[in-house]
Amino acid sequence: GTLGVMSVRAYILAIALILLTATSAALGKPTTKERQEDLFRAKCIGCHAMACNRSGPKLKDVIGRRAGSVPDFTGYSEALKTSNLIWSERTLDSFLEDPGKLVPGTLMTNAGRIASAKERRMLIRFIERADSSLDLCF
Repeated sequence: GTLGVMSVRAYILAIALILLTATSAALGKPTTKERQEDLFRAKCIGCHAMACNRSGPKLKDVIGRRAGSVPDFTGYSEALKTSNLIWSERTLDSFLEDPGKLVPGTLMTNAGRIASAKERRMLIRFIERADSSLDLCF
């Protein structure tokens, strides 16, 4: 059978709504991964990468590592090298919140401070993923 004029309009409207909903979802809020990447770009990439040293040490495999111990990085403060700190989610969270409070004398200054607990969690998740796709290694 044939569709009446009203049925055709209803069908076209339904298709338009489906397409609009799909487009809105695709253009909507960024994914958690994208938000983590954006945050790493904004807060960390100026000094750090995952796979290579920059002005700060590489972050790959940082969880479980002794602070100040990347063998091929020579820019550590004496304070960090002698801190006996082992990086964990908890110690990274404290360090990112206030580097100088956790390790007085660290070279990671107030520029590294992340006040938001949510942002610190997102950065730690990004670091745990060891995603080197944003690395600026030369």
